[in-house]
Amino acid sequence: MSHRKGIYLFILSFLMLQLGCVTKSTTVSSPGSPEDLPGCKVMFPAGPWESIHKIEVNFGGGSSSLIGVTKGEPSERRFQSILLTPEGFILFDAERRATGFSVKKAVAPFDSQAFARGLIEDVSLLFFPPAGRPKSWEKEANGKMICKWENPEHSTEIVGSMENGWQIVRRDNYGETMKEIVLSGPFLKGLASRIEFRAFKPMSYTLKMSLIQASP
Repeated sequence: MSHRKGIYLFILSFLMLQLGCVTKSTTVSSPGSPEDLPGCKVMFPAGPWESIHKIEVNFGGGSSSLIGVTKGEPSERRFQSILLTPEGFILFDAERRATGFSVKKAVAPFDSQAFARGLIEDVSLLFFPPAGRPKSWEKEANGKMICKWENPEHSTEIVGSMENGWQIVRRDNYGETMKEIVLSGPFLKGLASRIEFRAFKPMSYTLKMSLIQASP
């Protein structure tokens, strides 16, 4: 009898575990209402734009001030990104197209391929929604959106509203935060007035960006 009771308990535990796994999977992958889906991208520029930002960079215990100029075309996911000194000297100039990116100018210490790839990735995360359709999305009663994209390399979650600002979080496949962005209003031509960008992996740095000018 004791042996048979042990088998019953094993089967019951197995069934409960499987039921728990099915419930969790269904919850995570369930999309939201179709009419709420546009709210997952409303914080990004919808049309061509050009922006100028003042950027305070904190990296490796030091800090510096830069000017960032970005020209973007969302329909083609194409942009040009330029970094300048406050006096107007160009330190870095690169362009991303569907076929890849090209560097027009890069002055040390901004002349490495790793820096170029990292900057292209950061600008894409800042100004373009993740590619494709989110895996799940939800609009809460107070208007806050919760949207999540997933791909084989990482996941991206966007949470917030136009009234209270937005948070963008990118995590690796282990669930650890790689990059975190806070967008604060008012929003001008689809661009946040203030941005705080914190990177944790593969290296740590912080960018504080203030919008100087935005034009369509």
